[in-house]
Amino acid sequence: MTQQQISKLLDVPDRTLRDWKKSRQRLYSLLESISYDDAKEKINVVDIDDVVIFDPRNYSNNLFWQTNEVSEQKVYAIISNYLSTMNDSDIKTLCNQFGKNIVKSVLKDRYKKMYTQGYISTSGMDIPLSGRYDQNEMYKQVLGVINDC
Repeated sequence: MTQQQISKLLDVPDRTLRDWKKSRQRLYSLLESISYDDAKEKINVVDIDDVVIFDPRNYSNNLFWQTNEVSEQKVYAIISNYLSTMNDSDIKTLCNQFGKNIVKSVLKDRYKKMYTQGYISTSGMDIPLSGRYDQNEMYKQVLGVINDC
C-alpha cells in the first residue's frame, strides 16, 4: 500500500505515518507490503466508489425511492444523500457504517463542487454562493455532527 492508502484505510494522519516510517520501520514495511484490496477486505472497510448492500431500515427515511427493499448502492451516493438531510441520527449512522473520514471527504467534495459551480440549483431557482465552502454555516454544522461521532 502507499502512504496515502495506509492513511485513508487506517484513519492515521500523515504525520504519524512519517513517524512510523522512522521509528517503527518494521510496522511501516509490513503495511507497505500488504495490498490495499487485501487490507480493505481483512478490516471490512469500503471506498467511496464501492457498491454495498444498502438497508433503508438503518436510516430515518428511505432516500432511494426506487425500492423499499435492501438494494445495492454506491457508498458515495448513500453518504451524499443522507448528508443532505442534515439529520443527526442519520449522519451518526453514516459515521458508524463507513467511518468519519470517508463521510468528511464526501461532505468536503460536495461543498467544493457547489462552490466551484457558484450556485445551488433548486427546483428552477439558482441560489448564488460566495466565499469559501468551509466558511458555510451548514457545512460547519454538519462537520460538527461528524466530528462528534
